[in-house]
Amino acid sequence: MNDDSSEDPTRPLPTVAPSLTARTARGFAWVFTGSVGQAVLQIVATVVLARLLTPDEFGSVAAALLVVGLTQLVTQLGVAAALVHRAELSDGDVAAAFWFSMTLSVVMAALLAGFATALNPLVGLPADSDLIPLLSLSLLFAGAIAVPTGLLQRELRFRPMATVDLLAAGPALIGVSVVLALLGFGTAALAWAEVAAALVKAVGYLALTRPHVRLDRHAWDRLRPMLNFGSGYSLTQLGNWFALNADNLVVANVLGTAPLGVYTRAYNLLNEPANVIGGAADKALFPAMARVREDGARLRAAYVRTASLVALVTVPAAVLLFVLAPEVVHVLLGTQWDAVVLPVQVFALVLLPRTSYKISTSLTRATGAVYRAAWRQWLYAAEVVAFTLVGAHWWGVDGVAFGASVAIVLHFLVMLHFSARVSPGLMGAVLAMYLKHLPALVVVALATWGAAAAVRPVGSDLLTLAVGALAAAIGAVAVLAVLRKRFTAELAVVRTLAPA
Repeated sequence: MNDDSSEDPTRPLPTVAPSLTARTARGFAWVFTGSVGQAVLQIVATVVLARLLTPDEFGSVAAALLVVGLTQLVTQLGVAAALVHRAELSDGDVAAAFWFSMTLSVVMAALLAGFATALNPLVGLPADSDLIPLLSLSLLFAGAIAVPTGLLQRELRFRPMATVDLLAAGPALIGVSVVLALLGFGTAALAWAEVAAALVKAVGYLALTRPHVRLDRHAWDRLRPMLNFGSGYSLTQLGNWFALNADNLVVANVLGTAPLGVYTRAYNLLNEPANVIGGAADKALFPAMARVREDGARLRAAYVRTASLVALVTVPAAVLLFVLAPEVVHVLLGTQWDAVVLPVQVFALVLLPRTSYKISTSLTRATGAVYRAAWRQWLYAAEVVAFTLVGAHWWGVDGVAFGASVAIVLHFLVMLHFSARVSPGLMGAVLAMYLKHLPALVVVALATWGAAAAVRPVGSDLLTLAVGALAAAIGAVAVLAVLRKRFTAELAVVRTLAPA
């Protein structure tokens, strides 16, 4: 990914002793494995919960999480990213960051619980709803997670992170939500599950890192440079949060919580593969890029190779979601969720840009360009608001999905252009890389559509989904085998995953 100083990003990686490239590739593999495991568990939970809870109940919790998610970003102020970015890190730095994060999270959790009655109507909830006070408990654990997260990423310890994340997603988030939903807890089942997952992650991350917590008299001096970087990063993250959640705010306030439940089910089917692929790339790539941020050639090579690896996985996934959307929805959610099908297809068309712009985010964060990136995230948020408002007015939930997708494409192009300014020569290399994925797109689309058309008359959604997915996998592997010389660099990265 980023251990090659050559100007040519398609050139094979040198066969050397375990290097930053190999460590980053293996880190990506562990994050990806953990993300896939969480996605599988999430699919199982979705299948069960969609039959136990109503769209209105899903929408109510999604609305409360909008407030809690925003508050969580404010409480952390980019502390984890600042720890990763620092060239040198002392125990005093860690202690100062830890207590700052903990103090701010306690204060914000108390404010959130205290002002819940005023906040509830802003996201379409009844004033007396207790969801926000309940979910504010998760903020306390989020404050404890911030510093350990930064330390684990800085040390490229993605294997233990993946293990803890799976425990948080499985027994905690999914196990608690399903059990409580079966017992009739309704919306509280989802809320308590979020709290349980945050608790498990906090305990696990703290046990892995055991961060230094003894403050010294220079704590504020240590904290200031981290807050300088972290504040810029937080501005970017806040803009990104509004961009990713503005559509939910529009649906909640314009259409109501029941349509929000439908919309979030559709968006989550896009968000799962985007987080599995793009999120894994971002977590593994950011600390590696931060280590070589002064080497433009290695940064460019890392970006192009990672984007190509992401495209290898994302293109078939997008085709599957688009062609087999009716079967995916029926199998996972049930026929009563037919309203989700069209939004899923719309989101499938933008899965690649939705996943890939995370790589640009990694590059700009690693090079310290956080303030220049921040206003671009806020531009993205403004685009989401504008396009989804128009879409909601004319076409309801389907229009919101279309408007959000237009904003995603525009943001991808803006961030790609910005990344090219940070790393000269990047734009041409990325565009050339995407062109070599066109044959796979065409072959996988034809194979999936043909298989689905042949099997659908049988009337089995599960059979159609299985046959279509098999046809897509065969098509993708066949193209890669025939055009393997075009993917020499990507295959070289994959080979670094093999045991020495």
